[in-house]
Amino acid sequence: MAHSNYQMPPWMRPLAQRLSPTIRALVVAVAVPWAVYMLVQPLRALMDEYLVIGPGVMRGQIWQIFTSIFVDRNPLGFLNLLGLWFVGAAIERTLGRRRFLLVFFITGLAANVVFALLSAWWGMWLPNSGCGDSVLGLFVGLAVLYGPAQVRIIGSLAMPARLLTSLFVGLALLANLAYGAWPSFFSTLTAVVVAYVLCGGRGNGLAKLLLGLQRRMARSRMRVMEGGKAKGRRDFLN
Repeated sequence: MAHSNYQMPPWMRPLAQRLSPTIRALVVAVAVPWAVYMLVQPLRALMDEYLVIGPGVMRGQIWQIFTSIFVDRNPLGFLNLLGLWFVGAAIERTLGRRRFLLVFFITGLAANVVFALLSAWWGMWLPNSGCGDSVLGLFVGLAVLYGPAQVRIIGSLAMPARLLTSLFVGLALLANLAYGAWPSFFSTLTAVVVAYVLCGGRGNGLAKLLLGLQRRMARSRMRVMEGGKAKGRRDFLN
C-alpha cells in the first residue's frame, strides 16, 4: 500500500488496534522495569549501579548500553510507553516487524553509545535512561514514511507527520540544552540521524527537518522586522 494512501488510526480507536504482538511485548518489557523502579525503592540503587548507563560502563559493564533502554528512572517514563503505543504499530505495519525492531533498538543503542563516550570524555554522568531516544526514532520514522500526511492526535485534532516529529525532536533538544546535558543532546541528535537513515530517509528530507527546527528555535528568541518593498525579503532580527 502506498504511503500517501495510508490513513493513520485515530487516537480514540480501541486500544487493541495499536497493540500488535510486537508492540505489546515491548510495552510490557519497558513498563515492568519502570514500575519496579518506581515502586520498589530498595532496588533502585542496585538498578542504578548495574542496569542504567553510568561510569561502570567504562569499567566493563557494557550491558548497560542495552539494559538502560528498559530501565527508566523518570517518573514520567509512562510518556515513552504512550509514544510507543501511539506510533509503533503504524511503523511496524509499514516497515515490517524485523525492520521495525532494528529501528527501535539500533537507534537506542547508538544514542546510548554516544552518551556513554561523551559522558566519559567530559566527565559528567548525568542521569540518562529509558527508551526515549528509541521512541523518538520511531517518530522520525513517521516523518520519513508519511511526510505531509495528516496524523490524528486526539478527536478532530490532526497535524502533518513532519510537524509532529519536529515538535517532539525540538522539545527533546531544548530540554537537554536547558539542563546543560550535552551528552544527552548529542545522543538525541544521533538517534534522529540513525532513525532517519534506517527508515530510508534521504538527505533533502533531513535537511528540511533540521531547517524547520532551526527556524522554530530562532522564532522563539527573535522577532520579525519588515521593511523595504512590500514583496521584499523578510529577515529575522534580534
